[in-house]
Amino acid sequence: MQQSIAFIGVGNMAGAIIRGLIQNGYPADLITGTARNDEKRDAFAKELGINMTHDNGVAVADADVIVLCVKPAQMADVVAGFKAMITSDQLYISVAAGLGLDSLADWLGDVAIVRSMPNTPAQLGAGMTGLIANDRVSDAHKDWVNELFASVGDSLWVEDENHMHTVTALSGSAPAYFFRFLEAMIKSGQAQGLDQESCRKLASYTMLGAARMVTETPEDISQLRKNITSPNGTTEQALNSFEANDIDQIVDQAMQACITRSNEMATLFASTTAEKD
Repeated sequence: MQQSIAFIGVGNMAGAIIRGLIQNGYPADLITGTARNDEKRDAFAKELGINMTHDNGVAVADADVIVLCVKPAQMADVVAGFKAMITSDQLYISVAAGLGLDSLADWLGDVAIVRSMPNTPAQLGAGMTGLIANDRVSDAHKDWVNELFASVGDSLWVEDENHMHTVTALSGSAPAYFFRFLEAMIKSGQAQGLDQESCRKLASYTMLGAARMVTETPEDISQLRKNITSPNGTTEQALNSFEANDIDQIVDQAMQACITRSNEMATLFASTTAEKD
């Protein structure tokens, strides 16, 4: 895995990945980040011991792997600025939401490209990243990418790019769903007279524990639910309320809204690419 890596645009997500790599023993001197802000460059260089530069072209020219961490709307212009430095043996990984493989290939050319959809828990090493590759990406590339994202959590490959919209709904955007659910639980607990700090701790640690049970035990989720749902008990009454309000429909509508917007964004960026061509 010892390849030189350039992170184009060092922000929260790039910072999380870089910290994860270094914590897992990756040599800091093989990592270069770019940022336009002098203070940001100095801060990352001092904290992590990595190379920092304002020049994307310099970073790309010296890298085996380039991780594109700029905003989707800025991607075309940023790539145009370093396109002369692109070589056919490089691997490019995009973390920009909504940018399809075709759009990225239009800008980058005939190179190996991986499109990724990480989520914010990556900042704690507990992220989940959806991945899809173009035809230039080899099995060895995929193994390397798996190791890269293992530094900030776990990852999953999909074969159909349309499924990246579902990945966005299930994982990329989903932390916000759980945050919103926690907000509602905490608000209800406070209405019953318990203080906010206690409500937050009780609800959030319960969510954390439930997630660990799902990921660390072999039982079906439905069975885990049944295990704590006694007939005519308190849990059953809460679940009955969810069912009466058609929780499946509420969640499905939210997921579909997310997927619809993801499709709209992909179409928008694709049309923007076509206009520039």
